[in-house]
Amino acid sequence: MYPEGWLMDPEGKSLLYFEKDPMNPMYEGYVGSWLISGDGSKQFRYRKRISKAQALAQWTHLSSQGWSLVRENEQAA
Repeated sequence: MYPEGWLMDPEGKSLLYFEKDPMNPMYEGYVGSWLISGDGSKQFRYRKRISKAQALAQWTHLSSQGWSLVRENEQAA
């Protein structure tokens, strides 16, 4: 299963958004990078396509490094 959702870094300065590719949801998706400014607003940086295996590895690694899952109603801005 492709990971989906927002992860926030331990310092609260950046977010990553994992989403499935709607055309190939079993094997590929996207990771979007966002910066959080001092006033709590988000600024888009980039989005890249990655495989399911890469996404799972990145999600697992970041979670073990203190990145936390952000619920939709908790998102900055």
